[in-house]
Amino acid sequence: SLFHKQKFRYWWVSGEMKGILQRDLWRIKKNKIRGVAEEFLFGKYLITDTRGQTIFSALEEYFQEKSIPFSNLLACATDGAPAMVGRYRGFIALLKERAPDILTVHCILHRHNLVAKNISPQLHKSLDFAVKSINKIKAHAVNDRLFRQLCSENDEMFERLLLHMEVRWLSRGNCLSHLCELFATVLEFLGTKDVDLRNNLFSSQCDIFYLADLFEKMNEVTLKLQGNGVTLVHSNTTLCSFLVKMDLHRETVGRRQFNHFPHLVSSKLTDEELLCDTEHLRVIKADMELRFRDLQNLQVPDWILEPFQVDVFEKEPMIQEHLINLQNDEEAQATFRTSGWQVMWTVHGHRFPTLWGKAQLLLLAFPTSYFVEQGFSQVLYMQSKYRNRLNPKASGALRLKLTSLNPSIKTLAANHRGQGSH
Repeated sequence: SLFHKQKFRYWWVSGEMKGILQRDLWRIKKNKIRGVAEEFLFGKYLITDTRGQTIFSALEEYFQEKSIPFSNLLACATDGAPAMVGRYRGFIALLKERAPDILTVHCILHRHNLVAKNISPQLHKSLDFAVKSINKIKAHAVNDRLFRQLCSENDEMFERLLLHMEVRWLSRGNCLSHLCELFATVLEFLGTKDVDLRNNLFSSQCDIFYLADLFEKMNEVTLKLQGNGVTLVHSNTTLCSFLVKMDLHRETVGRRQFNHFPHLVSSKLTDEELLCDTEHLRVIKADMELRFRDLQNLQVPDWILEPFQVDVFEKEPMIQEHLINLQNDEEAQATFRTSGWQVMWTVHGHRFPTLWGKAQLLLLAFPTSYFVEQGFSQVLYMQSKYRNRLNPKASGALRLKLTSLNPSIKTLAANHRGQGSH
């Protein structure tokens, strides 16, 4: 059986379909390097409701069907929906009854997005003026065409604004960045359409420029936490680095040194606006420290990241002999030099079970729900109005969209006899 005696971690996101993904130690031989594969495990429609008990029942039914023991579970990453994290009847509470040692992670991307929503009333008011100005242009086809013509006459680099969407994590930064690049043209256009909105937008220029630079930096963090191979160690490094940068930004902005905020260089920032921006940077950092306290307290042993440079005599007696064996393993040293610590532990960890038992969680646990969000995006793309009867679960289309495996078409075709002409 494919799932026999393997370790699983999964995700869930709220919605009609429950997506559960696995990242496991599949022995994938590609370019003679075996690594960690992230593959779709299963998806199931929830017919009635999305309560924690319903979700857990669907998972339990699948595990019984495939003979997967709950003791194989290592970690579970979820969003912060009440059905997932409810204290008594939430999915996590029910899961811990069957797998008490499982590590639960609140998706880092969701927490980071909640931090981005923490803005002062003044900045929120300025953001509203920016959104209203964009909607004034984009929501009307005539205004959109006239604005594009005006951008062409002013020789702008691009001619379109981006709508702000609350559900898209990168929307704020991209939306405001485009607005800042076309700010003069937007003011000129609104002067002929809505003078009051134009004046409000002009008075909020400094706040909008500050938010555009800040959200762009937060988008950089979001992008670093997405994609394949993101681990708890990588997430910890990324967020701790951003927290230190927040102190730097607050210090430099307070001294009117806008090297890290390029849009503010051309703005005439008043002392009141400067104080508002520096206070907001302080609040953002405090909010992040509160929400990511568990990640900041994560202890990563140095022998996991640099197993061949540590002093064995300074480590706990339980692992000293095993570390000596690892440090004298030439194959492991070669893999570490060429491919890094993650591939080294994946390939050779099974030969050092005591060490691997302590290192596997940092390597295998999902810190975000990125792949589940990707799965829902693929479902939305596939189930268009022209294919609304498509069942992604039964047809296997979703699995094909999410898999990272590349089939050998020539080998598969060679196993089938060609049909001659009649």
